Amino acid sequence: MKTRRIAAIDIGSNSLKLAVVEAAASDSFTIITQDRERLRLGQETLRKRFLSDEAIRLSADAIGRFRSIAETREADFIVAVATASVRQAQNASDFVERVEEETGIHVEVLPSMEEARLIGIASAQYFGKEDSSLLNIDIGGGSTELSLMKNGKPEKLFSMKLGAVGLTEMFIHSDPPTKADLDRVREEIHFALSQPSRKMRGEEWNISTGTSGTILNTAALLNYMSANSLEKVPPIEYQKLRKLNKKLAGLSQKERADIPVISARRAEVIVAGAQILELVMKKLGMDVLRTCPYALREGVIIDYLDKLEIEELRPVPDVSDLKLRDVFAIGRRFGYEEKHAIQVASMAEKIFDELSSEFDLERYKRTLLAAGALLHDVGYHISHEAHHKHSLYLIKHSEMTGFTESEKTVISNIARYHRKALPKASHIDYTSLSNKNRRTVDEMSAILRIADGLDRGYESKVKDIKIRRRGKDIELVLISHRSVKAEINAINMKKEAFEKAFECNLIVLKEKPDEYRKKKSNV
Repeated sequence: MKTRRIAAIDIGSNSLKLAVVEAAASDSFTIITQDRERLRLGQETLRKRFLSDEAIRLSADAIGRFRSIAETREADFIVAVATASVRQAQNASDFVERVEEETGIHVEVLPSMEEARLIGIASAQYFGKEDSSLLNIDIGGGSTELSLMKNGKPEKLFSMKLGAVGLTEMFIHSDPPTKADLDRVREEIHFALSQPSRKMRGEEWNISTGTSGTILNTAALLNYMSANSLEKVPPIEYQKLRKLNKKLAGLSQKERADIPVISARRAEVIVAGAQILELVMKKLGMDVLRTCPYALREGVIIDYLDKLEIEELRPVPDVSDLKLRDVFAIGRRFGYEEKHAIQVASMAEKIFDELSSEFDLERYKRTLLAAGALLHDVGYHISHEAHHKHSLYLIKHSEMTGFTESEKTVISNIARYHRKALPKASHIDYTSLSNKNRRTVDEMSAILRIADGLDRGYESKVKDIKIRRRGKDIELVLISHRSVKAEINAINMKKEAFEKAFECNLIVLKEKPDEYRKKKSNV
């Protein structure tokens, strides 16, 4: 992969952060510059579930400034993601639209599990992802993520609506906090941890790690208060953390702000944040926690660079892609016919590969197509009638680790349009997409329609396909020993979308494997 410069913007509940890096590979990059805007987007937003006009305006101003810095540093790409405050806001779409209008930057609102995954891969890479396992804790302003990583891959991911800003606003009403305030905070943390701690029973990992401001500041506080030193931050020991929390609880906000190693803004929320850390460590049996300077920004960069590397590789069968692990789990949960789903996905991939060079299809679309193909019939779980619409609903409301919220929406639309009507202005799930994503849905759902027709009788009759382009005509050759009249009829009934998306006339032919091999050898 050639050297590139990537800028990542993390729109968090406590601050907005920028990192610009230069990279020649996803596992090796150099940070060129970093910046931060201490804008507390989560203030009141996490409680009211609504972003004020002022919060959106200030965010857009900060993101616009970050864009200028990125462009000055000659960034090739700018990737912006938003977490709990935007994710939980009822007007999140207004935030995304307004920021894009004012700055030209599209903000991707991360699903909670995707946030946990990205933070996990950042921590795993920092500590060396090969042949190792770690459990990472990330405490933000509006949520806390747990990422169990094994050999650099996510094993278990959890996201809890526990954040230093959110808990402070909801439960700490006195300065210093009263015992009743702290009891309410700890009760909320215990409740949120009940499911993750239950699901983590029996799991083992080599090291425990922690990321982001709350944990890094807690470590700095421990170091300063024990040695009165401003030197490098050591690991966090559970017993020392308990003592620190007792001390912090007795200090006023002003007294906490007077400690040199934390800012006044951090002093407001550090009590709740450190309480989260203490109880997570206790519940999961962590005696020592190693701090990690990498977090969400770095995870976004690593993931984006991985995608760029994949774009440059030859296609591989996506049905074996680890990113699709949750896709298979969703299909099985809703009782899909797995053999048919895999056959359709495999045929869809073959069509994509045959078309990719002719139509400049980007590699990432292949994975979205595979996911949509695997799940195109899950709507049968609700009803046979209009099952394509039910598929869209089930996919939209399922957790799919490895995909962003907008990618999940694209996948659900690809599945929805595998049959029946083409997209219309009245289809809100389609019209709400960006123009680029609509084009992806048009192309990939058109391919899926043909792939579904190729397995019309659920018998996997078609063993392979070949596409030949002759001017405006595209010949789709079905390779099979058996009669495929039903499949050809199905494709001819469903080909309108394909012809429209690829501006062609689709002609369907059939050849036997030995005939096809003979023709191929004569070329």
